[in-house]
Amino acid sequence: MVGGTIAQQILAAHAETPQRPAPGSHVTVSPDWVLCHDISAYAGIERMHELGFSDVTNPENVILVFDHYVPSPNERISTQMNEMEAWVEDQGIEHFFPAGNGISHNLMAENGYSLPGTLVLGADSHTTTHGAFGAFATGIGHTDLGEVLGTGDLWLRVPETQRVVVEDTLPDGVGAKDLALAAMREFGTNGAIYDAVEFHGAGVRDLEMHERQTLSNITVEMGAMAGIVPPDETTREYLDGRAVRDYTPVEPTADAEYTTDRHIDAGTLEPLVAKPSAVDNIDTVANVAGTAVDQVFVGTCNNSSWADIQAFADHLNGESVARGTDLIVVPGTKNTLKRMNETGVANSILDAGGMVGTPGCGPCFGAHGGLLGEGDVCVGTMNRNFPGRMGPGEIYLASPQTAAAAAVHGEVTDPREVV
Repeated sequence: MVGGTIAQQILAAHAETPQRPAPGSHVTVSPDWVLCHDISAYAGIERMHELGFSDVTNPENVILVFDHYVPSPNERISTQMNEMEAWVEDQGIEHFFPAGNGISHNLMAENGYSLPGTLVLGADSHTTTHGAFGAFATGIGHTDLGEVLGTGDLWLRVPETQRVVVEDTLPDGVGAKDLALAAMREFGTNGAIYDAVEFHGAGVRDLEMHERQTLSNITVEMGAMAGIVPPDETTREYLDGRAVRDYTPVEPTADAEYTTDRHIDAGTLEPLVAKPSAVDNIDTVANVAGTAVDQVFVGTCNNSSWADIQAFADHLNGESVARGTDLIVVPGTKNTLKRMNETGVANSILDAGGMVGTPGCGPCFGAHGGLLGEGDVCVGTMNRNFPGRMGPGEIYLASPQTAAAAAVHGEVTDPREVV
């Protein structure tokens, strides 16, 4: 038995080594899934050919999703998508999700690809999201994507692991995004460079799967290689009847070694924001209340599940969007959009004066739609607020509940005041 941290055990299993791999050592691993999307796949295919490979070694393990440029913003992107669809057919890739199905990370979770004990290599930085299921999931670059497509293997450095214990549970009016921002405040943007982060404690066990995804998703902003939640009954219940493959859960053993133990008291948290223009520029909503808001954006792989949008709609509570404030809501998957339609949530957002977009990444990365003008302020549920991310305006990162309060009042507002 290898034992150790979750990261060590999963990497050892996928390197087929009987020894516990030491942090800092290197292993050659065979992933369960290789994830890519319309941006990364095009470049990855080019790299694969440059490396001398014409065929994908394990096409059954490749997942390709069109989610970033959806709908296509120009002729060049449309042409690239056509070429990739032809490549999918030629390579026999079964796990292909065309434009309109949703965001890659949301689709993996919803369709049972995200599984405990698995290794996911994704050509998208927020692949860490799948650590919420007890997987080792990490982002890779285009050249690494070309290599793993062509050979089926990839060389990885084994990370150190930091442990975060979340004590107590979240109070009313405070959500998983606030916990994620509290973790960002604890780590900063360079507090976990190339480390794995394991989340433990009552405050984590109390979270639903979509909330755990929010937490794991943001760990890449700390510099982490992976953000992992040990699987438990909540994980198993979610995957029951959903998992596409058998899986073997992995938990840390008693002799697991952590470089750092960090503690967060969830019971003392209040609604938080990340102020412009850094993800770790954390402040309380109360301290920035009254800041005028030109746009509210609800979506992205951090907060676009049905539960996130339902929480937003519940706080919208039949109110109208403030005059002078635009509201854009982009569901994470087609199934979420269908549920919004079936329950009337989509109509309530439209009746309030908001807009509902095509499932996908939406305005998050500034490629099309919802771009900010000079001096504009956006409150968004995304995971990044870098300068120029959505145009020349400024971005405050917040929970769906805080986003709803901002939409109704046209300024940053504590959501607990409008429940």
